Amino acid sequence: MDLKNEFLHSAKKRFKDGVFPSDYLVFCYGIYLIFICLLFHNKITLPGLYIFLNLFMMVVLLISIYFEERNTKSTMYWIHSWMPLISLTLYYTQSTVFDNLFLPETFDNLLRKCDFAFFGVSLNRVLAPLVNSLFVDETMHMIYLSFYLILFIPGIIMLSQKYHHFHEMVFSLTLMMYVHYLFFMFFPGDGPLSDRSFLFQKGIIFIPLMNFIYRFGEYGGGAFPSTHVSAVVISFLYMRHFFKKALWIIGFFCVGIIIATVYCSYHYAIDSITGIISGLTFYFIGRKVYSRFSNSGTELSEY
Repeated sequence: MDLKNEFLHSAKKRFKDGVFPSDYLVFCYGIYLIFICLLFHNKITLPGLYIFLNLFMMVVLLISIYFEERNTKSTMYWIHSWMPLISLTLYYTQSTVFDNLFLPETFDNLLRKCDFAFFGVSLNRVLAPLVNSLFVDETMHMIYLSFYLILFIPGIIMLSQKYHHFHEMVFSLTLMMYVHYLFFMFFPGDGPLSDRSFLFQKGIIFIPLMNFIYRFGEYGGGAFPSTHVSAVVISFLYMRHFFKKALWIIGFFCVGIIIATVYCSYHYAIDSITGIISGLTFYFIGRKVYSRFSNSGTELSEY
């Protein structure tokens, strides 16, 4: 019994010392999705697969927490540090697939009316025809695609340089994303994706590439607010302290992504505006909540 108690005490200490605040978010949202799968298993295609993937995600995270030693040169540390953002693809897919469990229809008609009420037109329908340039169309799609690089490349540099706000940034991004995903399930909106068929009939590289990505990776339902916009706002606010010399480059792409969400007809203008508001809000909420974890001793000194 002494050996058993000693092992349990040691394991408990390793988990307590190894956990990052964002790990709690991954576990809580994963458990929530498993609960949804069990509750609506008759309405969901392959609920067992989703449950397995969610459990697998949490098991990998538990292993990374157990072996966490705050060694920034170890592979396990990097896997652990990126796990919350890696989880976004799996959790986003489920959240948008499950959006019809609570409501059979989307709120796109309401969102279009809001767009028209604010701007007098549907901006996504007028921008591309007004510019009327294949080069600009391709460039805007390239900038929209750069969203995935903005999230990871600067983060890799920040983590490799031991920037102490990296984990706070990941926490704020993850918190924002999960709250958005939860909201999508009760307020689904597909966005103006149907407009793309007549707005962007030609393409060379980036338009076909984005069409391919959305054909196999987008299930709709997650347009309002725009997670793309919220994420780049949060990322920029953190990066502005670290990339001072290259901030204008990052700022260019962040502003470009916000414009591209509407220009490329992935979001209504109202989606992007609320995305900016949401990004600003969760930047401050994330910092506040994260500081409480750190002050309570939940997370040890990272470096």
